[in-house]
Amino acid sequence: MTARRAAPDSRRAALVATLCALLALLTSCVTVPTAGPVRKVEGQQQTCQNCVDVEVAAPSLGDDPRQIVEGFLRATSNYQPNYSVAKQFLTRAAAEKWSPEEGASVYRGSPTANGDQVILDALVIGTLDGHRSYTARDTRLRHDFKLTKEDGQWRIGAAPRGLLVLDSLFTRFYSPYSLYFIGNGHLVPDAIYLPDLRSQANIASVLMKALLNGPSAWLRPAVTSGIPANTALIGDAVTTTDGIATVPLSDPVLQLDDQQRKVMAAQVVYTLREAVGIKGVLFTVNQQPLKVPGSDPASFVVQEDTIPRELDPIPFVAAEQLYAVRDGAVALVETDNGPPKAQPLLGDLGEARYQVDSLAVSIANTDLAAVTNDRTTLRWSPTATGEVTTVLSGARNLLRPQFSRFGELWVISGSAGDQRMWVFTADKKIEVAASKILGKGEVTAFKISPDGARLALIRKVNGRTELGLARISRADKITVDGWRPLDTTQTGQQQLRRLQDVAWIDATELLVLGSPSASVALQPFRVSQDASTITAEAEATNWEAVELAVLLREQTIIAVSRSRQTYRDQGSQWAPLLDKVSTVAYPG
Repeated sequence: MTARRAAPDSRRAALVATLCALLALLTSCVTVPTAGPVRKVEGQQQTCQNCVDVEVAAPSLGDDPRQIVEGFLRATSNYQPNYSVAKQFLTRAAAEKWSPEEGASVYRGSPTANGDQVILDALVIGTLDGHRSYTARDTRLRHDFKLTKEDGQWRIGAAPRGLLVLDSLFTRFYSPYSLYFIGNGHLVPDAIYLPDLRSQANIASVLMKALLNGPSAWLRPAVTSGIPANTALIGDAVTTTDGIATVPLSDPVLQLDDQQRKVMAAQVVYTLREAVGIKGVLFTVNQQPLKVPGSDPASFVVQEDTIPRELDPIPFVAAEQLYAVRDGAVALVETDNGPPKAQPLLGDLGEARYQVDSLAVSIANTDLAAVTNDRTTLRWSPTATGEVTTVLSGARNLLRPQFSRFGELWVISGSAGDQRMWVFTADKKIEVAASKILGKGEVTAFKISPDGARLALIRKVNGRTELGLARISRADKITVDGWRPLDTTQTGQQQLRRLQDVAWIDATELLVLGSPSASVALQPFRVSQDASTITAEAEATNWEAVELAVLLREQTIIAVSRSRQTYRDQGSQWAPLLDKVSTVAYPG
């Protein structure tokens, strides 16, 4: 979640739009589809306010083919238990075969009728899989419903695969949530989409069951869960009282040791805290409190502030120091009082003995890496001593490097067809197994996610640039794979066809330098981790940005223009900072 906002602002996505009017009619329970059969989730009834009613009714006697299809589409765009109303528009054979749990296609358009033939020719703007993970699309959908008469009434003989959801409904009523799993000892978010349920207990219950179901297929190779695979939510419900969520679990969690219980608690607290604002969690098994290390000795509640700091998906940066390169020399930039001042860094890098092309600073602010000598050499220097060590030389086209939260130094070298990815530690040089990522086009920019389990990349393929994510897996060796494209050219969105640089603004959102064409200046855009939303960062600029630097947690953004002027994001506008700068870096 973005630190600047109290609730998620992404509005692209959703399996089906649950309307407030429907929630009000369901009295004490709300049913939400999960990755399996529909189940009841107990919760407190909430009054529906400012709702828009969309009629979802069974077919009427004498409805013509077009009315049947339109009624079916309304019913599939609005949640009902087991989609019993939607199935009434189908023939008996089609209703038996149709599986609404297969996923959803979110579309824009309306059906057309020609006699008894009704066809939906629409634009698909996104799809949801069975896990409720969203993928942005920009494809055409053509579906012939094959109307036929059954018992004297028109019915649909060919149901679509899964659900068809009208975009205006999911845009209004759905929001993203994050489930949290563990990757290399840190929490990693996995996005899913749910309706805007009005009951905290309903949201918490659905999220808890989704967490128990495990991570999405894409993320699964890079993460684990501290919760045993066969654990169930007893009674199908989480209850919330005074900011405390009570989570009743089955017997397998009794076998967890103290460290595993800590990890489980962290996953649940982070998942529910961001979604419903809980302050703590009480775990129960067989109606008895489950003891978790660090929980309150009297109430057994695990308070949110007792979760170990090192598990947080965003690392705590040791300093807010900005580094900049002017005339090939590295300088420390002071911005606290008055106009910014640049002081030379201690050592050879600060004395311009090497022509610095790009920079990276460790999260601990203890180490600095610099690409020098026309992007052929990678050098490493402790910030305390200024002593410079060459860790890679004779390379070509070295990209801007990055330190991971584990203290490793990552870099990519080479050009299209022969790029290689390297990781350097204090005593090792490791080549990353990344041929599936590097073998498709040429990577021009990359950034490791704050949790260290994902990699955002910009690639040039056949003369065009594309944005995507990859997984970082650490088993016997470090592997980067699982290319997941993020469509930045969707119809109806900010279209970014030219991409220059990428950074993470938080655990779930990217900052991308892009523009719709070569004739429009590059500027920063926020892009959600599934590209469901793309929004400009601050006002449009008349200067072209070429590089980004982001200070995590504070979300301080610095952009470098082609004219070597730096700008700082002031929320609604960009303020000039320091001139004659070729590249910048924050710790992390």
